Amino acid sequence: MRYTFLLLPLLAVSCGTPDNIVPENHREKKMFAFLEKFDRFDYNGDGKLTKKEVRQGLRESEVHGITNEEIDKGFAEFDTNHDGAISFAEAQGGMRREFSER
Repeated sequence: MRYTFLLLPLLAVSCGTPDNIVPENHREKKMFAFLEKFDRFDYNGDGKLTKKEVRQGLRESEVHGITNEEIDKGFAEFDTNHDGAISFAEAQGGMRREFSER
């Protein structure tokens, strides 16, 4: 089962949605919400999210139910250059891949 960042719902509309995709289910809504929060979770302002920043952002946003395992799986899928962080472009690319499977 793909976890495709059950968080990804934390980031999209304010930062721009990939190809004007409209979320159709709960998982897709979560992915968009992740994109909407991307900049807010980027605490050091480097344009990338680390696992530490994601965990801190979830805590501060009082988001519950996201496990460390789900975060790890999301990073494994979206961190395409394997630098230990997810750029906004990588997050959008992951969403495009996810939505292209419709």
